[in-house]
Amino acid sequence: MKKANMIKKNEDTETVFIPKESKHDDALYIAVNGRRMLVKKGEYVALPKPFAAVVKASFAAKAQAERYIDSVCAEG
Repeated sequence: MKKANMIKKNEDTETVFIPKESKHDDALYIAVNGRRMLVKKGEYVALPKPFAAVVKASFAAKAQAERYIDSVCAEG
């Protein structure tokens, strides 16, 4: 059985930091085009570029959602 978090040889990687949201929030499961990884939170980790792009997009979407919620709550 193949390990889920293997990085292929000569694959471009990018280092990202995924913060913990609580004390027991230790890992993040990421899947891209049939490949999957379980990534440790609270540390800098090297990920293949497609996985790093998914993480960055997730952070951007979360920030945008928080801005929208703040703007709606400020109107009331």
